[in-house]
Amino acid sequence: MDPCNKPSLPSYEEALNRLLSVCQPVGCETVSFEAALGRTLACEIVTDRDQPPFNRSAMDGYAVHAEDINAQTRLKITGTVAAGASAEHYQTPIARGCAYRIATGAPVPVGADAVIPVELSYIDKDDTVGFDIQCVPIWKNIHRQAADAKAGSRVIKAGTVLGPHHIAIAAATGNSQLKVHRTLRVTLLTTGDEVRPPQTTTDELEPQQIRNSNGPMVVALLSRLGVSNVTHLHIVDEAGPTLAAAESAIQTSDLVITVGGVSVGQRDHLPRTWEKLGILPIVHGVAIQPGKPVFAATSNKTIILGLPGNPVSVLATSHLFLWPVVCRLLNRPLPQWQSVTLNDVVEPQSGRDRFRLVTVDDANAQLLVWQGSGDLMHSASAAGFVWLKRGEVECETGQNVPFLPLLD
Repeated sequence: MDPCNKPSLPSYEEALNRLLSVCQPVGCETVSFEAALGRTLACEIVTDRDQPPFNRSAMDGYAVHAEDINAQTRLKITGTVAAGASAEHYQTPIARGCAYRIATGAPVPVGADAVIPVELSYIDKDDTVGFDIQCVPIWKNIHRQAADAKAGSRVIKAGTVLGPHHIAIAAATGNSQLKVHRTLRVTLLTTGDEVRPPQTTTDELEPQQIRNSNGPMVVALLSRLGVSNVTHLHIVDEAGPTLAAAESAIQTSDLVITVGGVSVGQRDHLPRTWEKLGILPIVHGVAIQPGKPVFAATSNKTIILGLPGNPVSVLATSHLFLWPVVCRLLNRPLPQWQSVTLNDVVEPQSGRDRFRLVTVDDANAQLLVWQGSGDLMHSASAAGFVWLKRGEVECETGQNVPFLPLLD
């Protein structure tokens, strides 16, 4: 019996939960912050000292006592503090009625509680400074010590995918070595005798042949998730090569993704291959459209995810299953569904949840016309998938539905 035609297939939520329940985060390693870009942080980053570590001038100007400032103020310039100045330039308290020249980023002299920008100042002939203001608020233009974070504060939480700004924070807080989840090792097996390499010219294609679009799509999606260690192999629809490729993949990978060959057709060898290797499915068939024949299994710590072969099914199941699996393996937050207003009437369907590509304008979604799961062309203008849950009642215009943006 075709497992994908069982009378009671699991729902999307049930199938995803089964799959995620066997996904354990991969191990960790320590790398320099320069090598951590795009990696998933395994331990939180804390500050080694206050941020900023001193009262810091936010302007080029004059450090003053705020109470000294009025329209007639003339202050004697008694010092200068540059960025990085040594302690003797700012630790001697500034006297009342005096001002220090100060640079942006410089420590504010002891006793000063405001900085007036140089643009609002003028120098008199007797080397005193006046200001074109009536008064100045206390702490004006001073970035106060520990205003951003106190020493020992958590500034980046574990599970964060590290971007350039996170690298800057690590550098600023003395975290030169970061514990991150190691790079995910992925093998992608695409199938189909009719599938030719993407570089195949038109003249080289026979009428019944197509170019491999699924492989580049899945590799690109993985790249967007920060996964670059991907081995992509295309295998012919024969039992021997399929078995050899599958056996090698589970020995060298954290995640094996297959595309096509996942049903029970005469030349769909993958389900029988996994069975020969003693690997039983935890999911084979899900009550969704498109993507019904999804396959999932595990061998030791290797996750196996089989996607259907039609390109829109691959696009859908990559977002519905592959994306969450990668997040779980790398200990990242799962994808978040949003809410949009649907501008279409949708006929009821009791058997399966449907995931349809839409355009979105100001949280209003419009279904894209499509010709089935082989119609990749209609995805060009898509913003993401809406989730049309199965039921007996039609979905009317103006209803709110879940929406998952495409990884772009």
